[in-house]
Amino acid sequence: MRSKIFYTTLATILLVTLSAVTIGWIKPIAPEPNNAPPLSGAEPSPTDIRLAVTKSLSLLQTSGYKFTARAKLHCASCHHNTITSMIEEKSLQKGITFVDTFKTQRIESMIGDIRFACNINTPDEFVPAKFIAPYVLLGMAAEKCPPSPYTDIAIDFLVNHQKADGSFGAEYGRTPLESGEIHLAALCVRAIQLYAAPAQASRIEQLTKRTRTWLETTKTDIPQELNFQLLGLYWSGSSKQQKEKISTLILSKQKPDGSWSQLPTMTGDAYATGQTLYALSETGMLHPQDPAYQKGIAWLLKQQDPTGAWIVETRAFAIQPFFTSDFPPYDENQYISATATSWSALALLNSLPDVYSQTKADTPPKQTP
Repeated sequence: MRSKIFYTTLATILLVTLSAVTIGWIKPIAPEPNNAPPLSGAEPSPTDIRLAVTKSLSLLQTSGYKFTARAKLHCASCHHNTITSMIEEKSLQKGITFVDTFKTQRIESMIGDIRFACNINTPDEFVPAKFIAPYVLLGMAAEKCPPSPYTDIAIDFLVNHQKADGSFGAEYGRTPLESGEIHLAALCVRAIQLYAAPAQASRIEQLTKRTRTWLETTKTDIPQELNFQLLGLYWSGSSKQQKEKISTLILSKQKPDGSWSQLPTMTGDAYATGQTLYALSETGMLHPQDPAYQKGIAWLLKQQDPTGAWIVETRAFAIQPFFTSDFPPYDENQYISATATSWSALALLNSLPDVYSQTKADTPPKQTP
């Protein structure tokens, strides 16, 4: 009797297992659902966008404070601090309110960078990396920090590094944050425009013209370089035709899912997608209602982590000891992920209508015909 029950039970188990396998062949297992919150409608809505930006900004504010507090020299960084200030400025412009208890610390750390790391007169603290000063000055401008003798020193350092052809001689220490001749040239021109002393107006006009001519004649197929080529043309007052030529090339690189990639050989990620959408929208070459923009921000919203971050894998070699800022994914990929989150937030913000207009000082120079 026991033997009969045993074989009956075994046969039942085998039958159930075989049936499950057969059903699996007929109806494949559904993929794991995306962890991001579902969109409220078929297309990204302002509510979806505001929620995504609010989550990411809170995370960037907190992790930025931890980064600066834990850094050996308590310095500000482009990946955790300076672009966060740009997001806050843009958020206010779009009518998104927030509380930032870390703002004072972030501003002080950026001013500290300009006073020491970007001051050639303090050789023990000076860091000869030309990417630092432009990013810090853009962050300070977003916080409405006034010019000072220290910003004058930083600007003189950048101005004196411009080459005869209009470029500035980039270093390639950490890709992609510190890489690219066009990337550096565009940032330098914008920082110089924002903080150069009025007495240098004639000199800066000639400097800008040299860089504009160089940007108009330089060719590249590297996505980040194209993004900053477009921004540099915009900041330096290039013609609409020149900007359209670059923006058309950038748009041709959008992937079927709506994303862009850091390199043609890579898959799409939030660093490249956010930065590209920001460049296209900031320069007026792509508008929020355009299908390419809608497709891009829909992709970003689907890829956002529940924490508010957009996670990207690093491709840079470490040049200093690692420490955590408690930014997802909480390992060596967190610095590039923080930057990806910043560019993505800026791209999403540019899809919203302005509530408060920019001040005249923030307006790019008039375009040449």
